Amino acid sequence: MFITITGELGSGKTTVARILNQEYGFDFYSTGSIQREIAKEKGITTLELNQLMSNDVNNIYDKMIDDKTVEISRKNEGKDLVFDSRMAWHFVERSFKVYVTVDPYMAAQRVIRAGRGVEEQYGSFEEAAESLRKRKQLEDSRFAEIYSVRTTDFSNYDLIVDSTFITPEELADIILEKARGENAGQQVYLSLQRLLPTKTLQDIDAERTADRKEAAVDEPVEAVEFQHFYYIVHGHHRVSAGLLAKEKLIPVKLLRVDSQGYVEKYHQKAEDIAALSHECCRDWEERHAMKFLGYPQTAH
Repeated sequence: MFITITGELGSGKTTVARILNQEYGFDFYSTGSIQREIAKEKGITTLELNQLMSNDVNNIYDKMIDDKTVEISRKNEGKDLVFDSRMAWHFVERSFKVYVTVDPYMAAQRVIRAGRGVEEQYGSFEEAAESLRKRKQLEDSRFAEIYSVRTTDFSNYDLIVDSTFITPEELADIILEKARGENAGQQVYLSLQRLLPTKTLQDIDAERTADRKEAAVDEPVEAVEFQHFYYIVHGHHRVSAGLLAKEKLIPVKLLRVDSQGYVEKYHQKAEDIAALSHECCRDWEERHAMKFLGYPQTAH
């Protein structure tokens, strides 16, 4: 079995790949290690290498990494192998494709705590979060130009899973369970604390929420992504019940947004749905004894 893992900076994708290697016997391949070696040999930082690669019209470094990825996958046909790589999902045939997402402020905290060297020294979580966002944008733009695909397009993956409030060990178990399970189409699991409400508490019936909690309904919540935040479109009762039950992840159907900004099935623009959330978040935080990380419209 081949598992290819990509995702956001600070999401823990390398850690979980190593767990699959050390605890479950998967051979481990990381393009990051190759990039770091190249940067070390040239006496530059990995960020500087990314910038250098973006100006390389011949894409020499990317081709080196890509060719090695294909070579390894072909030589290890039939083996258990995990790839920690931005683009392995694009090159490795018949792999289970995983994208790991994370709240940008949690990612910033992880990076700062990890102490990754001079190139990743920040004065605040906000500075770290902004730096990570820019680095991810730079990577995605470069790969889009080279391969005509976007690593942040969730339609490319079999599993999208949120690592914000789960341990790397829990994440590894989820990935392995889904990879070994029957192919049920794309699956998305997000932290309940990343799903922003678009209804006030007055619109949430307490008795119905209790019923949802008791029934442990597993039908996906419908949500839309707008400017790196996720907004509930349908399923507020289910999310509220899950928050009260201290659940960590919930199945989500991410709704598509067309070129005009309209959300599928609903005659609303994503930005208008997001605007509904501004007056709802504080009440949700108080009721569920939690905080929405980094959401700019909430007063903490």
